[in-house]
Amino acid sequence: MLLLFTSIANAAVTEVEKLDFGTLAVLRNDSVSEITINLDNQITFTNHIRVLVPGHRGEYLLSSYEPFKELFISANIVQTETSSPATPSQQFTLISLSSVPTITTDANGDATVFVGGTIASSGNAVGIYYDTAYTVIFELSINF
Repeated sequence: MLLLFTSIANAAVTEVEKLDFGTLAVLRNDSVSEITINLDNQITFTNHIRVLVPGHRGEYLLSSYEPFKELFISANIVQTETSSPATPSQQFTLISLSSVPTITTDANGDATVFVGGTIASSGNAVGIYYDTAYTVIFELSINF
């Protein structure tokens, strides 16, 4: 079996806008609530989460690839639970990510990929969410 791997020395991925779920309020935490930002930048939420300031999908510029090259995209969860500087705050769970499965670069070898996702509250009735930033880690894989 022969495996051939190629690489593009100057290919780059630039974060134009990070995936941001916005400023949220968890009105009650006695059941799990979710917020989703889809690839069309539409926001939906369930149960007791409310959106105070809307967030947005992630936007990533792929550049310096071959012109008109099909790229295979996957957004993968690296860290499921958020982290925050406020302890002992409850944390959100990143339960899904979405992206297009393939994209074709333009004549310049560039393409734009959007990433959406869903996070969920803990549903722990005795836990509270502090007014702070919450972060989570995911990776964007590009194969060609």
